[in-house]
Amino acid sequence: MFFADAAASLEGYRLTADGFLVADVRFARTGIQTYAGFELDRRDLPTVSVYRPGAEVFSANAMRSFAGRPLTLGHPVEAVSAQTWRQHSIGRMGEEITRDGEFVRGTVIVQDAAGIEMIRNGTRELSAGYQCEIQWETGQTSDGQGYQAVQRTIRGNHVAIVGRARAGSACRIGVAA
Repeated sequence: MFFADAAASLEGYRLTADGFLVADVRFARTGIQTYAGFELDRRDLPTVSVYRPGAEVFSANAMRSFAGRPLTLGHPVEAVSAQTWRQHSIGRMGEEITRDGEFVRGTVIVQDAAGIEMIRNGTRELSAGYQCEIQWETGQTSDGQGYQAVQRTIRGNHVAIVGRARAGSACRIGVAA
């Protein structure tokens, strides 16, 4: 049986005939992001400015690693795996992940009614969940922003719907781009 997608688009996303929410979104970006020191096992530092260079964020392996990954409500404490995806996943990322200026773009498919309701109620920002190597080095970006560490070898695990994303409000469901 074939089900056509609903024709109406609501604030940059659409609902399919069976009620799933589908949106083309930005979910990660390059540049400096601020972490609490304890998040990086540096309790001696209150915050750490971490540089995410374009060469790492947009590498073929990093981009490909987000294709088909689970979509979650918030970041789970542990990485999403075959053993834990049922308890964490409310949908998934599409297969095509692309560069959009300083952002990473893809399609989210939300398949959980409670997740869709949270989005409708305003929880819409997106945050990439990934593993990476942290290289401790101080430096400055080409536009003069200082950093204390650099992310390398980024590999996606999930994309989380959160109240406030570290990458900023441009990474969200409902932004017309």
